[in-house]
Amino acid sequence: MNKTIGIKVDVDTYAGMKKGVPVLLSLFKKYNIHASFFVPMGKDHTGWTIKRVFKRKGFLKNTGRVGVISTYGIKTLLYGLLLPGPEIANKNAYLLRRIIDEGHELGIHGHDHVYWHDHIKYFDQEETYKELKKAFHTYRELLKKDPQSFAAPGWMINKHALRFFEDNNFSYTSNVRGISPFFPKMDGESFSILEIPTTLPTLDETIGIAGTEIISLSNFYLNNLLDGLNILTIHTQLEGNKWSGFLEIFIKKTLDLGFTYNRIIDIATELKKDESTPSCKIIYGQIEGRTGEVCLQTSPETDRKIT
Repeated sequence: MNKTIGIKVDVDTYAGMKKGVPVLLSLFKKYNIHASFFVPMGKDHTGWTIKRVFKRKGFLKNTGRVGVISTYGIKTLLYGLLLPGPEIANKNAYLLRRIIDEGHELGIHGHDHVYWHDHIKYFDQEETYKELKKAFHTYRELLKKDPQSFAAPGWMINKHALRFFEDNNFSYTSNVRGISPFFPKMDGESFSILEIPTTLPTLDETIGIAGTEIISLSNFYLNNLLDGLNILTIHTQLEGNKWSGFLEIFIKKTLDLGFTYNRIIDIATELKKDESTPSCKIIYGQIEGRTGEVCLQTSPETDRKIT
């Protein structure tokens, strides 16, 4: 798969859904490209992330590089604390339909983004399935069809979730950070669900490290592109907000360089024809620019992380 980019759009917040998604849809339409959107099916409880200040070393420093207030807004930061969290999918069903009507993929980004991100590592099968079934049924009720793809909030997953996706005929998942597609192994179990990892760093991991201006940041990303498959995760509260200029420059330059944009579900369909896709372990670990753990792809030869 030569010079291909899959854009994975993570919607984390109600404001990101309501305001950021339309910005990105207009941008993608302008350049006639299609992306894969992943939306939480439950409520926005962004305010719960305040607990990470006390649990994650460097959390304030990393969030400070991005600008928490300008990125999220005061109201969003109070959801789940002083304000009730609004329903992200249910209250924006028209945007879900617009995503699909304009030719993009729509997958699930968990039910409660913060709850999943902070607890999934410790969930047993019952609790994991409970969360996934809520998301699955909300998607089905709103779209009148079953979901085909899932992207883990915070790139955090467990083996029970992988079994759920396999048993419910998901086409693929995008749950980890890595360099190439693979079939996952986790905690001594192997799975046949295709994993297509995020291969590039996210903007919140690079702002203030790779640069602070859209030109320097876009050049950093261009220099990190592979001639094969690249998966870029963007966030509606960043690239759908004040960093949309960065994304537009990146898209312009990559198109000029001959890169093709495809939905990840279409990439997965092609990859399933390739019998050489390896099996790799998923482990918990850390990556530069992000506090806390994420799930990582390991080398099939050494079982060491390869990000």
